[in-house]
Amino acid sequence: MGDSLNVILLSGDYAKIHAAAMVTVVASSLAQTVNVFVSMEALPAFHRDPRERDVIVKGPVGEQIAETASPDYLGLFEQSRDMGEVNMYACSLVADLKKWGLADLVPIFDDTMGITGFLGRIGSGASLTF
Repeated sequence: MGDSLNVILLSGDYAKIHAAAMVTVVASSLAQTVNVFVSMEALPAFHRDPRERDVIVKGPVGEQIAETASPDYLGLFEQSRDMGEVNMYACSLVADLKKWGLADLVPIFDDTMGITGFLGRIGSGASLTF
């Protein structure tokens, strides 16, 4: 894939998830390839069922963002995919632990994979962890 921006999203904190979405949408709008790996406490934020997404931690800033930001982080990730090359992967370990498949998650993921597969796929480029 050459140079790309690689986003590893681990936190279940709303502000961090939203920040990762903002970075992804800006990078994709600048024609940069973005690879996003969603794992650990972040994966429930991408479940189709809003009740599952309610586990997201919202500090004071996260609360304000959730109340005022339009679009929300899901909308930003969707926009980023419409703007450029954005590859999104759900962590297979966490999905297996939760007994979730791609059908249980919002339809923005390309596939599930482990961290080894993700790191082997991304190539060079900057990596950010949220």
